[in-house]
Amino acid sequence: MAYVAGEKGAYIQSLMDKSNEEFDKGNLEKSVFLLEQAWGELPNDKVTYDESFLIIWGILDISILLNDVERMKKWVDKIFVADPERGDTGERDLWAGKVAYELGDLSKAREYLDIANMKSKGRCFGVKDGKYLKFLKAK
Repeated sequence: MAYVAGEKGAYIQSLMDKSNEEFDKGNLEKSVFLLEQAWGELPNDKVTYDESFLIIWGILDISILLNDVERMKKWVDKIFVADPERGDTGERDLWAGKVAYELGDLSKAREYLDIANMKSKGRCFGVKDGKYLKFLKAK
């Protein structure tokens, strides 16, 4: 698909930008609220738009930081269907692995993280992902 065009797209982008600003200020609840608002503004078939992946990525990131179990559970499966044209470089599996780890489902976490590691040849793990990579290597 593509990005949402026109005024609607600009409004969605402004919500995402405001979310980033709030995140940078440490206002995580406000940041995630803005992302959920942006999600609500996506046209029907929300997951077909490029923004869908970035919005879910942000929601999952903040949910992990807040240890918001219910929000993690609500959004994690959506990462696999968001922006289907996006290349599969292991990012989806990485997010599923992070959430499974945080929820205490370590066998599922290892499975997803292993897939993410294989697909990305280790490149999907960022600086903030050290504990997940350490967990994966401690087989």
